[in-house]
Amino acid sequence: MNAASSGQQIVVCSGTYIEQVQITKSVEISAIGAVTVQLPAAPADATTSCDKALNAGSPGGQHDQDAISVCGDVRVSLTGITVDAAWAAGTCYDALYGIAVEGGATLRFTKSEIVAAGAVPVNGCQGGVGIIAGDSQASPTQTGHLLLTDSTVSGYQKNGIVIDGAGSGATIDNAVVTGAGPTPQIAQNGIQVGDGAGASIQNSAISGDECDVTSACGPDTLTQTQSAAILVFATDAPVNVTGCKLSGNDIGVYYEADPGQPAPVSPTTVIDASRFDGDRYESVVLDQGAALVNASEMSGGSIGLEALQYSGQTFGTHSMATADVITNMSTATVDVLSDQTAGDEPGVLVVAGSRVRPGQILNNSSNVKMLLLADS
Repeated sequence: MNAASSGQQIVVCSGTYIEQVQITKSVEISAIGAVTVQLPAAPADATTSCDKALNAGSPGGQHDQDAISVCGDVRVSLTGITVDAAWAAGTCYDALYGIAVEGGATLRFTKSEIVAAGAVPVNGCQGGVGIIAGDSQASPTQTGHLLLTDSTVSGYQKNGIVIDGAGSGATIDNAVVTGAGPTPQIAQNGIQVGDGAGASIQNSAISGDECDVTSACGPDTLTQTQSAAILVFATDAPVNVTGCKLSGNDIGVYYEADPGQPAPVSPTTVIDASRFDGDRYESVVLDQGAALVNASEMSGGSIGLEALQYSGQTFGTHSMATADVITNMSTATVDVLSDQTAGDEPGVLVVAGSRVRPGQILNNSSNVKMLLLADS
């Protein structure tokens, strides 16, 4: 890395490299044989200008610790690389990353894998992300861009992939993201897109994000914490989920628009031609904002499609489901769940041309209209 000039290709021979890599120039890094970047036993804070940006969301402000840091106005590709970013058991630090992509950098991650990111074994601390692109909590704010293809992410403590902050984005294609399964330690998420970021997630399989923390997690979406395969929150940037398989999570997809912006007038998140199998609580949860769920199949679990209404929303749910198939749900195929608090924002959920039977259709709100149209 130190010897390479900008734009150069670096070929890495088979082996395990125990180090923390910092990339601040445009390079292409390719493996010959099995190549693993393994975190040292005593990891240090990364020293790029991006990593030195304080994480304002962490206690006291923390600098990043990364196995690989990609920083600055650079384009970097990693091909055939395995990242083993396992911190020691009991490590409790909020800014632990397998790979951090910041400072406007773009990372192309191809035929590669993350096998650990965070404390091993998993504990209840909120650090440990496989790949993060952008960081809205940093000061100054960081942006990043991820192009991930034919790769896997597992062994993460908190989140598999995070795309964060206005100006950050990702294209994720043919990824396999796998959580720890039911765990009494933490609420994990497979892919998180938030705080103004956008993403296209396609042809990917996400599973194993289930929280069993007895004091916090459970089936009530309004009062308990749940893990999600894909968590979309506080963003009006386009997020598209296409041709994905989401199975064995608490929630398949959770969506919320940016509460600090005007209510979107057209769908900002589109879930298309995806399959939800056995996501134990809900397949799709629609918070405030406008989303479209189209030509998708949901089966198993408790609730298929759920819209939320609760105190604190700045605008209501205005979403639509079309041409979907929702079957074999134990509680409801479609549900509007309200906390029935005075002043709750009104909304509407339209379900059109979909097969949502057998199963109950529930709505405990007085001012969120559920419209079932054309064969639904």
